[in-house]
Amino acid sequence: MHDAVHRAQLRVADLEAKCAGGEVRIRAAQSRLDALPAYERGWLLEVIALLAVVSIVLEWYPARMMSLVFFFASAVELVALTAAFAVGGFLLGLLLGELLRRHRRPQAHEPLDWVFLGTAVVAVSAFLAVGYELRLGYARASIDAANSPLEPTVQAAALTTLAFIGIVIAFTSGYYRESVEAMATRRRLGALHARLRADQQHLEATRTTLASAERACALLDDERVAAETVRVSTVRGDTSALRRAQDDKGGVQGDGRGAQRDGGAVQVDKGSVNGVAGAASA
Repeated sequence: MHDAVHRAQLRVADLEAKCAGGEVRIRAAQSRLDALPAYERGWLLEVIALLAVVSIVLEWYPARMMSLVFFFASAVELVALTAAFAVGGFLLGLLLGELLRRHRRPQAHEPLDWVFLGTAVVAVSAFLAVGYELRLGYARASIDAANSPLEPTVQAAALTTLAFIGIVIAFTSGYYRESVEAMATRRRLGALHARLRADQQHLEATRTTLASAERACALLDDERVAAETVRVSTVRGDTSALRRAQDDKGGVQGDGRGAQRDGGAVQVDKGSVNGVAGAASA
C-alpha cells in the first residue's frame, strides 16, 4: 500500500509539472498570437470556407442562366459551364480580395502589384457585364414578352445582382481572412488548452486516488499500532502476573523461614528451662 502511495505521489508531481509547463506554453502561444498585426488576425479560415460555399451557391443559378444561352451544348456541357461560371465568379472575388489585402501591409509595393490589382478589377467587371448580357439574351429568347411579368433586362439585372453578392462575399473573405501563421498559432493554442484540460483531469483523478491510498495507509497504521499496543499490554500483564506470583512465593518462603527461626528460639528457651531445673535439683 505504501508503494501505491509513493507511485501516486510521483504521478501527482509529474502531472503538476506538466500542467505548469502547459500553462507556460499557453501564455507563450497567446503572446505570439496577440503580437501578430491586425491584418494577420482576421476571420477564421473555417468561416471563410463556409462563406465560400455560400458564395458558390449564390453564383450557381445566375451561372446556370448564363450557360443556357449555349443551345448547342449537351447536358453534361451545360453542367460544366454552370460550374465554371459559378466557381469562376467566386475565385475572381477571392483573388481581388487577396490582392487588396496585400496593400493593407505596411510594405513597399511594386508596380506589378498594381497591375495585378487592376487586372483583377477589370476581370470582375467584365465577368459581371458579360454575365448580364448572357442572362439578358437567354431571358429574351426563352419568354413571351407579351405575357412576361418582368422585362428581360430586369430579370438579367436581378440574376447579375445575385452573382455580384456572391463575388462581394468572396472578395470580403479574401480581404479579411486570417493568415496561415495566425491559423497555425490559433490551432496550437487550442491543442495546448485541450492538453492542459486533460492533464488537469488526470491530476484530479490521481489526487483522489492518492487521498484514498493515504487514508487506507493511515487505517493500516492505526490497526498495526492498535495490535502492537494490545500485544505490549498483554506482555506487560503477563509480566506483572508473573512478578506477583513470584512476590507471593517469596512471602510464603519468608514466612516459613520466620517460623523456623521462632521454632529454634522456642527450643533454646526450653533448653534454658531444663538447665535451670537441673541446677535447682542439685
